[in-house]
Amino acid sequence: MSPHERHLRLYGVASDKAPLAWPWVEQQLAGASTYWINVRTRGHPHPRPVWGVWFVQQLYLSIGSPTLRRSIREEPAVTIHLDSGTDVVIVEGLVTPSTAIVPALTEAYNQKYEWDYQVSRYGELTQVQPGKVMAWRTAGWAGRESFQTTGWAGRESFQTTGCWIFEDQG
Repeated sequence: MSPHERHLRLYGVASDKAPLAWPWVEQQLAGASTYWINVRTRGHPHPRPVWGVWFVQQLYLSIGSPTLRRSIREEPAVTIHLDSGTDVVIVEGLVTPSTAIVPALTEAYNQKYEWDYQVSRYGELTQVQPGKVMAWRTAGWAGRESFQTTGWAGRESFQTTGCWIFEDQG
């Protein structure tokens, strides 16, 4: 799977802002300390922060909550976002059956968190296959400078935007 860039639609209109570079998005995904996962539930969603790694264009998350794991089994569509509200990255995807964990994946996780992740103790990492990744950047604290320099009329406040669709190349 590899990403194909598409115009991000903001407020129903294609963005006319400078495109973000995919390497910047991957850097944000790889460098995130936590990933906020949102799973559809019978009641209402409860975003949860979890640890994880961006590895070979997929997210692998450490989900310890039995309730969250059960919800994922019932509905594998998930949305994941990072911490920032000004350098925004959102991943929409599906939890897919984990393939065998390769040593390089566990090593990447352990190095990132200075941890000793053991599948026998913690279970398999949850593999998320991205379907769509959206990203945008605004300027200043809470995006305030973007609002001041361009005026607030919805989509005009964003400095750069991007959208990538993952399609099977097989």
